[in-house]
Amino acid sequence: MAQRIVIPHVSRIEGHAKIAIQLNDAGEVNSAQLHVTQVRGFERFTEGRPYYEMPSITARICGICPVSHLLASSKACDAIMAVRILRRPNCCASCCTARSSSSRTR
Repeated sequence: MAQRIVIPHVSRIEGHAKIAIQLNDAGEVNSAQLHVTQVRGFERFTEGRPYYEMPSITARICGICPVSHLLASSKACDAIMAVRILRRPNCCASCCTARSSSSRTR
């Protein structure tokens, strides 16, 4: 039988939130939603600001997860500008390693 699990008060975040989980008949997660139920008004700080300032502004909204906000905002800026990021982590890692090791040898 399908079941819905609701966690009405999520702690360890800035603000108020709840989690709703929908299980299917087999007891597996069918869907999960995080509902942030408190409006804090930070959106107003960003109105009229240049898009490229958003990552630095949004990273300061939450003291617990600034990196998550920074990455989400950066991805939104990429989408606004229709930027396609080439995802080649091995290449980037080797470039960073090569640069950091060459700077140490000087």
